[in-house]
Amino acid sequence: MKMKSSLFDWCNYLFWVFALLIIVETDKLSLHLYFNSFHSQIGDFIMPIFTNIGDGLFLLLTCLLIFLFRNKRLAILLFIAFLISSGLVQFLKHFVFDHHMRPMYVFQHIKGFHQIKDFHYHLFQSFPSGHSTSSFVLFTFIAMNFAKTWQTQILCFMGALFFAFTRVYLSQHYFEDMFAGAMIGFLCMKYTQVFLQSKWLHLDQPLNK
Repeated sequence: MKMKSSLFDWCNYLFWVFALLIIVETDKLSLHLYFNSFHSQIGDFIMPIFTNIGDGLFLLLTCLLIFLFRNKRLAILLFIAFLISSGLVQFLKHFVFDHHMRPMYVFQHIKGFHQIKDFHYHLFQSFPSGHSTSSFVLFTFIAMNFAKTWQTQILCFMGALFFAFTRVYLSQHYFEDMFAGAMIGFLCMKYTQVFLQSKWLHLDQPLNK
């Protein structure tokens, strides 16, 4: 099966370079305060809605719909990539970086720090971002299997990045949490498909069943 995500790949690689430069050159608390300053009424309304695209339940629902109405092999592929990526993220959250607190743990009593009224903020297990991981799993999957033009490849990357960044806007994660989740999601989806496409799922054959 021919990989169709080369431009999507390069968008990710360039993002990694710029993101790493930002992370290395800035203090994560100062960086988060900078992002927090760019709040708006419309952002406070739409971001809590759009962030659900990165929820694991949304990805599982997508798997089910693809399984029922599109292609069973692709649905299984997406499900396997989700299990691998979410398992890795949860292991890192609970056993490796369990001492990493979320932005609101630090900033909740800081005067002038923007908070969305009636929004539920998490305080613990910040690194890495699970929503960002699922967002990049989903859009990497779309880019590799359905995006046929360079325009749709770029749209897939922009979509993945936007939905991942909602976690930073909502102060559920720091930028570095989002970045790590994005890397995990992209790599897990890409190499799960590379490994399984001809070995088990026969994705090199026509996708008609």
